Amino acid sequence: MLLAFLYGKKETITIKKERFIGFRVKETEYSQIERKAKRAKMNISQYVCLQALERDIRIYDGLKEHTRQLSRLGGNFNQALILVHQGKLNTIDIMPIKRRYMPYGYC
Repeated sequence: MLLAFLYGKKETITIKKERFIGFRVKETEYSQIERKAKRAKMNISQYVCLQALERDIRIYDGLKEHTRQLSRLGGNFNQALILVHQGKLNTIDIMPIKRRYMPYGYC
């Protein structure tokens, strides 16, 4: 599985490829492949190769915003834990958080 994130650092990895495969497509097919490769932040060769090998290409739109929200949630949770340790709060009800962010019981 290859995860194509729409933000973050790009690492350059050089891989020597020994063989060449060429094939012809219609203009409409090329445009469609090119659009999908751009969306996955890959060049056409990488995209077609992964598709031909039946590898999963998952694109997560808006991942940066979800990461930001989880970070803020973690900050709020940390502040609440500090208040519990100081004795200013007795308990923290985390069930609404678990229901929203962990609906399948990953905890």
